[in-house]
Amino acid sequence: MMLVETPSVLTDRLLAAAIELFSERGLDKAGVAAIARRAGVTTGAIYARWSGKQEMLLDALDLVMTAHLDRVLSGQSGRSADQILESLGADLMVREPASDALLMEALAAAHRDADFRRMLNQRLVEQEAKLAAVVDTGKDDGMIDRGLSTEAVVALCQAISFGFVMFAVIDKPLPAADGWSTVINRLITAALPIAPPTP
Repeated sequence: MMLVETPSVLTDRLLAAAIELFSERGLDKAGVAAIARRAGVTTGAIYARWSGKQEMLLDALDLVMTAHLDRVLSGQSGRSADQILESLGADLMVREPASDALLMEALAAAHRDADFRRMLNQRLVEQEAKLAAVVDTGKDDGMIDRGLSTEAVVALCQAISFGFVMFAVIDKPLPAADGWSTVINRLITAALPIAPPTP
């Protein structure tokens, strides 16, 4: 009996091929035909799902970023917001070459193309919402100072994360893990609610 591939399985296979080729060759040199060949299908399967490479890149980036964030946040139930933020900070030291390459391709494309920049910003909203939920939970639990802007804390987290991607691209050595952990803990401590002065 021959198994029929479901549309979602084929979509995942196409995105996996796109991730490989975007990482290996970059957006400009990874052709739609090459992606289709890598997935073992015709270009029609791609154009039935996406308008072109840029849209594929956005879906591929969504896939790897969501999987990465979900992996870090999984198993965190019952932990305080500051512990979750500490885990997120420590995870920055763990580089994922495919994810880093996709983000760099997306940032480069966004720099050149205003329409793509707008679409990329829309896609990042979901990631921002997940981080904002961690920060807001921390505020509700009294673990993060309510006076801090959630938007600003999320922006700092993203800026640090994007910075680490730049480090990976230029092969810049990362700081020692214990030194980085100390800095992250110090930042988190600075975000704790200010205790009222003792009489």
